[in-house]
This record gives sequence, C-alpha cells and structure tokens, in this order.
Amino acid sequence: MSNRRTGTTRAAQAAQTRQRLVDTAIDLFSDRHYDDVAVTDIAKGAGVAHGLLFHYFGNKRGIYLAAMREAATQMDAAFVIDPALAPAQQMRHAFAAHLQYLADHRGLALRRVLTGSRDDPEAWEVFQSARSRALDRAAAVLGIDAANPAWVMMGRAAVAAIDEASMYWLNNREQFDKATMVECFVTIVTSALKGAHALDADLNVDAAIEAFDGEDGAGFHISTSRAKVRTDGQP
Repeated sequence: MSNRRTGTTRAAQAAQTRQRLVDTAIDLFSDRHYDDVAVTDIAKGAGVAHGLLFHYFGNKRGIYLAAMREAATQMDAAFVIDPALAPAQQMRHAFAAHLQYLADHRGLALRRVLTGSRDDPEAWEVFQSARSRALDRAAAVLGIDAANPAWVMMGRAAVAAIDEASMYWLNNREQFDKATMVECFVTIVTSALKGAHALDADLNVDAAIEAFDGEDGAGFHISTSRAKVRTDGQP
C-alpha cells in the first residue's frame, strides 16, 4: 500500500511539473517569437530543472506543440454551449465566452490563435481542429447538418470573418463593447446560413435564422465598463 501511495504521489507531482512547464510555455510563446524563447527560459519560468523539459517533451518543438494543444483545449472549453438556453442564446453566450477568452489571452490570440501559426502548418492545424469542433457544435445547436458541403464552406467563411473581426477588435483597443461584438458575430453567422441556403436550396436554414431574428439579443447581457464605442483614445 505504501509503495502504491508513493507511486501515486510521484505521478501527481510529475503531472503538476509537466503542467507548469506547459503553462509557462504558453505564456512565453504568447509574448515572443518562437525563436526568441529558449528552453532555459521555460524551465526557469516553471521553476524546474531544464532537463525535465527534455524528459517530458523531447525538445523545444515538443513543448511548443504541447503548449499549442493545451491552448486549443482551453479555447475549446471557452466556447461553452449551455443546453439550458434557447439555441440563439446558446450561440450568443458561446461567442461571449470565446471573445472573453481572446481578450484575456491577447498575446496568444494575436500571435498564435488568429494569425501567428499560419507559417507553421502543424501548429496552425491544432487551432483549425478547435475551430472545426466549434463549428460542429454550432451546427448541432442550429439544427444544421454539420457535414453538408454548403454549410461547411459558409461555416468556414463565417469563422474566418469572426477571426478577422476579433483580430481587428484586439488590435484597436477593443473599441466596441463585447455585447456589440457578439451581435456582430450573430450577423456573420446569419449571413453564412443564408449563403449556405443559396448554395444548396434543400438546406433548410429558416428555423435557425428565425431563432436569431426572433430573440434579437433579448435577455443577453455582458458585464463591461467600456462604452459602446470609445472616442477618448483611452484603453
């Protein structure tokens, strides 16, 4: 029994050490270019011997990819679908949570999630997979066949538009409040639904569009101290 407890304790300690390394790597790769982050920086930030980094991840590339996978998992978790809400409200709250995650992880969002990894196909695919999962969840909420080619195309177009809007918002002092941004995302999705129907007349999108139009954001609130559009130039 004593040996079992000792083994369990060591496994837990190893897991904690590994997680500290990954969390530190996320922070460093969010703030700096890949080439400007050294293995010793990560180990020092995590408070462990740099040999442990090689033990768990092999090399800098290994911990970088592990960090990006963890970031994508966090982004996945932030896109929360609450089945207790009506479909349109589920989407609004998921968009709000996603936007808040990007705002809380600005460096990660701008350097890695939205644009930064396109020159690295393997890392970019990590976030593309997260986007695909979010798109599938959105299709389920909206009652759309996730595999329908017209929706796949227009859904991906909507994701790209939302990414561009998010990047502009982060790069411009978040000048629109979050609730307004969410309604902007709703408009993008509604347009994508109409575009999918234009491509495939058999794809019924009426219910999804009517859900958004009917609710029109009623009962949806995001706590924020920012004015709707800031004009004073202050962050």
